[in-house]
Amino acid sequence: MLRLIESNLGKFQVIMMTAAPPKTVCYHCGNECPSDTETLYFADKPFCCSGCQTVYQILSEHQLCQYYDLNPTPGKTPKLERLAFLDHPDIAGKLIDFQNESVAHVTFYVPSIHCSSCLWLLEHLYRIEPAVRQTRVDFLKKQVHLMYSPAQLSLRQVAELLTSLGYEPLISLDDVVKQGKKPSYRPLLYRLALAGFCAGNIMLFSFPEYLGLNDPDFKHLFGILNLILATPVVFYSGSGYFESVWKSLRRGIINIDFPILLGILVAYFRGTYEVLAMGGAGYYDSVTGLIFFLLCGKWFQQRTYDFLSFERDYKSYFPLAVTRLGERAEGRGRGAEGEGQGVKGDGSRISNQPISSAQSPTPSAQSPLPNAPDQETPVPVADLQKGDRIRVRHGDLIPADSLLYRGTGLIDYSFVTGESEPESKDPGSLLYAGGRQMGGTIDLEIVRDVSHSYLTQLWNNDTFRKEKPNRAKTFADAVGTYFTLTVLTLATFVGAYWYIWAGQPTTAVNAFTAILIVACPCVLSLSYPVALGHGLRWLSKQGVYLKNADVIEQLTHCDTIVFDKTGTLTTPASDVVTESFTKPLTSLERAMVRAVINQSAHPLSQRLRQFLAECPPMLVENFTELPGKGVVGLVDDQIVKVGSASFVGGVDQKNGPSVHVSINGTYRGQFTIAAPMREGLASMLTSFVGNGRKLYLLSGDTSTARTELRSWFADDAMRFGCSPDDKLRFIRELQENGHHVLMIGDGLNDAGALKQADVGIAVTDDTLRFTPASDAILEARSLRLLPTYLRYSRFAMRLIRFSFGVSLLYNLVGLSFAAAGHLSPVVAAVLMPLSSATMVLIATVGMRTWGKAHPVT
Repeated sequence: MLRLIESNLGKFQVIMMTAAPPKTVCYHCGNECPSDTETLYFADKPFCCSGCQTVYQILSEHQLCQYYDLNPTPGKTPKLERLAFLDHPDIAGKLIDFQNESVAHVTFYVPSIHCSSCLWLLEHLYRIEPAVRQTRVDFLKKQVHLMYSPAQLSLRQVAELLTSLGYEPLISLDDVVKQGKKPSYRPLLYRLALAGFCAGNIMLFSFPEYLGLNDPDFKHLFGILNLILATPVVFYSGSGYFESVWKSLRRGIINIDFPILLGILVAYFRGTYEVLAMGGAGYYDSVTGLIFFLLCGKWFQQRTYDFLSFERDYKSYFPLAVTRLGERAEGRGRGAEGEGQGVKGDGSRISNQPISSAQSPTPSAQSPLPNAPDQETPVPVADLQKGDRIRVRHGDLIPADSLLYRGTGLIDYSFVTGESEPESKDPGSLLYAGGRQMGGTIDLEIVRDVSHSYLTQLWNNDTFRKEKPNRAKTFADAVGTYFTLTVLTLATFVGAYWYIWAGQPTTAVNAFTAILIVACPCVLSLSYPVALGHGLRWLSKQGVYLKNADVIEQLTHCDTIVFDKTGTLTTPASDVVTESFTKPLTSLERAMVRAVINQSAHPLSQRLRQFLAECPPMLVENFTELPGKGVVGLVDDQIVKVGSASFVGGVDQKNGPSVHVSINGTYRGQFTIAAPMREGLASMLTSFVGNGRKLYLLSGDTSTARTELRSWFADDAMRFGCSPDDKLRFIRELQENGHHVLMIGDGLNDAGALKQADVGIAVTDDTLRFTPASDAILEARSLRLLPTYLRYSRFAMRLIRFSFGVSLLYNLVGLSFAAAGHLSPVVAAVLMPLSSATMVLIATVGMRTWGKAHPVT
C-alpha cells in the first residue's frame, strides 16, 4: 500500500514539474503574449508588443480608455457577420469613392458621432490601425471620410474597425452619403414626444397646486403621479445630456451640457425630496417643461445646420462645366433605372448592363479619332446624367465616375489622393471622379451620377487647404470655453444666497436652475454659420462659388489685389485673328496645328480652335502641355509645337497675344489674337483704386497693354513676361511685407500663385475650368461686380459681430432676471430656442435685405 502511494506521489510530482506556466494575456488585443520574447508592461498592464502598448498609451493620455469597455478583446477587430455583405464586390463598388492599387477612399455615415472625443478618436485611427492613412470627420453631417490601403484592409474590415470602437456606420444600398439624404430625427422626436406628453399631463395634475387647493391626500397623490411621469422624461428624454456630460468628464472637460444637466438634476431631486419627505408637489412641471423646450431648441438648431448643408451641396452646385458629346439618346440618363455598376476582379467598377458593340469602349479601326468633330455642347455638371458621353481635354477634371472609351488616359489623382504620379489608362478602364487628364483629349461615358457634395469635399482636401486664423470663430469658441465655468460659479453663489441668507429654498432652486438654463453660449456661435451660409448661397447665385464659408471672412482682410491679364482682364472671345507666317500654312499643316491645340483647354487654344474649325481631324500622339509655355505633339510623324515665342523658337512681334508655330523644328510664324478688355473693367478698377487698395498686374504676355492699363496700375505695379514661378514669388514677397493678398487669375499658368495668396480666385469663361488650388471660382461675366461682392463679405462680418453683441446682451439681461429670482426654469427653457431663432432671424433677414438692396444684373 505504501509502495502504491509513493508511486502515485512520484507521478504527481512529475506532472507538477512538467505543467506549463500560466499564460500572460495582452491587455490590448487579448492574445497570449509570446513565450519566446519578454512581455512588455506599462501601468502594471501586460502587452504582447510595442504596438499594443503604444495604442494603450495614446488612449490613456486622452482619457479614452472606455474603448476597452466595448468588448473583451478590444484590440482585435471582430469579424461581424452582419457586415459580411461588404465583401460582395458589387456592393463595395457602390460605396467606395475611389480605389487604385495603393489607396481607397470611402465615406460612411456614423450616427453615434456627437462630441469632441469622437472627433479625436476617429481622426487618429491611423495610430490604432496603420493601414488607415487619413480620416476626416464632418461633425454636422456625422460623416467619416477614410483613406486606407486596400492591400491591407478590406472595406468590411474598415467597417468592423469603426464598429469595434463604438462607431458602427449606417450603410444602406440607397447610399446615404452620396445621395445627400438627411439622417433620421426619429430618436430625437421620440424623446421630444415623450417629454411633451408627460409635461402636459404633469401640468394637468398640478392644477390643484396652481389653484391653491390644499387637500393633503390629493396633493400627495398627484405628487406621486408627477414623479412617475417625470422620471422617464429626465432619464430617457434627457439621456443625450447624460451621455454628453459623462464622456466629457471622462476626458477631464466640462462641456456646455454640464450646467444644463446639473440644473435638471437639482430640480428633479429637490422635487423628489419634497414629494416623498414633505408631501409637497415638487418641481416636475418645471423640469419636464424645461427638457421639452430644450429638445425643441436642439431639433431647431440641427434642422438649421442641415438646411445650410443642403444649400451648400445642391443649390450652390459645384462650379464646373464639361463638354458633352452629341445628343442625349433615349433610355440613357436618369430615366434608365437599374443601371448600377459592379466591380471587376481587380476592384474597379464596371457597368452591370452589357455594352453594345456601338458603345464598346475598345476602339476599333473605324472608331472616330479622339479629336473628331462630334457635336460639342458645354453643360454644367448639374445637368450630367448617367450614360452621357463627355470630352475631357488636357488639364480638365473628371466630374463623375466614367468609362474611358476613346483615347489614352494619363490621369493625375492628386486632387483625390494627394499623390501627383499620373496613372496610364487604356480604353475600357474606369476613371474616378476628381482625376485630372494630363495627356491629350479623351472621351468618357458617365457610369455614376455626379455627386456635388463629394466634389466639394475633394475641393476642401487637405492638399489644397490654407491654414489661416479665423478670428470670429476663435472669439466664439473662447467665449464658449470660459462661459460654462462662469455660469456655474454665478449659479452657485446666487443659489447659496437665496437658500442661506434669504431663507427661500424654492426661490434658490428656481434661480439656480434658471441661471444654468438661460445662459447659452450656443447662441454666440450660431450666427456665424447661418450668416455665412446665406452668404454662400447669395454669392453662388451671382456666379461666385466659394470653397467654404471661411473664404468670406478672409476676403475682408485683403488689402492688396493682384490681377493676371490674359484670360482675366482680357477676354478670349475675339473674332479677330491675324496670321503672320514666313510661308502660308498648307491645309495639312493647318489641320496639324488644330489637332494639337484641340488637346488643350487654354483660352487662346480654344479661340484658335474655333478659328481653324474647318480643318479635318487628325490623330495626335505623345501630346505634352507645359504651363506658361505651350503644347507639343506628334501628328502624321511630324513634331508640331504651338505656344510662346521662347518655347517655339521664334521672335515675338509684340503686337498683342500671339500663338507661335513650329513644325519639325522649323519656325513658321504666329497667329495674333485680338484680346479686348472685359466689359465693365474700368469701373471695377476705378472702384478698387478709390477704396485705397493696392493693385498689381502680372502677365506672361508682352507689354503692349501697358499704356491702356496705366490709368489704374502704376508703372512699377505692372510686370510682363512673368513665368508661373515669377508670379508665385511675387505673391510671397508681398505677404512677407505684411500684405494680405487677393490673387485673381484664370487658373492655368498661375495655380501656384492662387494657392500662395491669402485668397485665390479663378476666373472662368464658357467652360468652367476647375482649379483646386483656388479658394473661389468666379464666372467671367461677374468679374465687373467684384467690388460689390467684397462689400457683401464685409457686411457679413459686421452682421456677425452685431449678432455677437445681441447674444451677449441677451445673456446679461436673462442672467440678471434669473439671479433676482424673477425667471422660472420653464421660461428660461422657452427663451433658449427663442434666442436661437432670433440669431437665425437676424442673420437671415440681414443678409437677404442687403442682397435685395444691392440687386445684381
